[in-house]
Amino acid sequence: MLDNSKLKGLFSRVLNSAETTNQDEKDIKEYIVKVFGDGSVTPDPSMLHQFNNLVVQKADEIAKPMVTNMLTLMANFKTSAIDTLVQYDLPKKSKAKVVWAANGSGVDLVRVEGKAKKIAVPAKFQTGFYYEPLDLVRDSVDAFRALVSDVANAKVRLYMTEISRLTKQAIASSAIPSPNVKVGNSLVLADYNKVASTLARYGGRPLFIADTLLIDHFAMQQASDSTYSKLLTEGLKEELLTSLNPSTIGRTTAVNLVNPFLDETNSSVELPVNVGYMFAGGVSQKPFQIVEYGGMRQITEQDMEDERVKIKIYQEAAIDLVFGEAIGYIEEQAAVSL
Repeated sequence: MLDNSKLKGLFSRVLNSAETTNQDEKDIKEYIVKVFGDGSVTPDPSMLHQFNNLVVQKADEIAKPMVTNMLTLMANFKTSAIDTLVQYDLPKKSKAKVVWAANGSGVDLVRVEGKAKKIAVPAKFQTGFYYEPLDLVRDSVDAFRALVSDVANAKVRLYMTEISRLTKQAIASSAIPSPNVKVGNSLVLADYNKVASTLARYGGRPLFIADTLLIDHFAMQQASDSTYSKLLTEGLKEELLTSLNPSTIGRTTAVNLVNPFLDETNSSVELPVNVGYMFAGGVSQKPFQIVEYGGMRQITEQDMEDERVKIKIYQEAAIDLVFGEAIGYIEEQAAVSL
C-alpha cells in the first residue's frame, strides 16, 4: 500500500482538471496499473481496498456541497459524528399526528420546556456499484473522474429516493393533505398553480424540484396558455427558448434534480422523471429533517467470473418527514416519460 496522504493529493489534482499536470496524469496511470495490473495479474486486495476507500472519500467530499445545495431546499440538514445523536424540535404549527422515519422504527417523542422534540435515530442506507478494472487502465484520467463522479451522484440520489418513499407513505396516510397533491394524466398549468397557491399560503415563493422533463412540461405551457402567454416578459421568453434548465414557472422557482442515465442506451434513470415535489418557501421548519451521521463507507469485492470490481457503499442518516402540510406532490402519469 502507498502513502494515503500523497494519494489524496494526487486524486484531488486529477479530479480538478484546472490543476492536473502531465506528471499527474502519468502518476495516476502508473498507480492504477499498480493496483489493477496490466491484465496479466489480478489486483492486490489490499491496494484495491485502499483505492476504493480513497475513491469513496473523495466522492464524499464532492457530494457534500451537492447534497447541501439540494437538500437545504427541502430539509433542515445537519451533519454529526457517527457516535453523537442529534435531537431536534418538531414544528409547533404542524397538525401531523405522526413522524415518518426512514429507518422504519417507532418514533420516540419527548417534551422539554414546552417543545416537542425527537431524537434523529440513524438508519444505514446502502447502494452498490461495479466497474471494469481495464477501463481504468486504458483511460485512467477520464475513467477515474467518471467513477468518482458516479459515486458522488449516488449519494444525492440515495437521499432523494428515501424522500420519495417517505412522501408516498405520508400521502397514503393523509399526513400530506390532499389539496397538496395533484396526480393525473396530461396535467396543465392550472393544476400546477393550484398546488402552488396552496403552499403559497405559508408565505414565500414555492420551490418545485423535479426532473428537467417535468419542469419543461409545465414551463413550456406558459407560452401556450391563453392567459400566461400574454404576460410573458422578454426575459422569460429568452429563458424558455435557450435555458437548459428553466427556473421560473408562474409564481414558483424550479430546480432540476440530478438524474443521470443508468445505461448506455439512455433508456433508464435512477429517479422517476414524472414526479416533482413542491415546498413552501416561507417557513423556517422545512418538511424534512435530515441528519447525516459520519461519511460514506465502502466494502469491496471482485467477482470471480467476470472480474468486475464491486463496491457496496454505506451511509448512516436519519431522514424524517415532520411537516407534511408544507410539501406538495405532483405526478404526471401520461405526458412525461423518457
